[in-house]
Amino acid sequence: PARMIRAYQVKRDGKPGPWLAGMTLDPAAVSEAWCHQRGYVCFIEELHGKKVQAGETFGAAYIVGWFEDLAEMHSVYDRYKGKRTIILEKGKWRLE
Repeated sequence: PARMIRAYQVKRDGKPGPWLAGMTLDPAAVSEAWCHQRGYVCFIEELHGKKVQAGETFGAAYIVGWFEDLAEMHSVYDRYKGKRTIILEKGKWRLE
């Protein structure tokens, strides 16, 4: 897919409210994904689908947060799409 977003729209006073979203910034990293709601919202995904040997690493970069609407969610996703690594230096972070 063009974007890998799992999201749930909460209700406020019985009306549609903001979205809670988990977004994997490199869609190709995801081999399977699903979510469920059972008194809480759970976003689950499997990465890469490759065998990993002891000492090897794998991972992905994510954005998790609240969004007012789908347009805002897509805008934030597209700004960071394709990033795979979080770099921490001198108390600051950036995505690469």
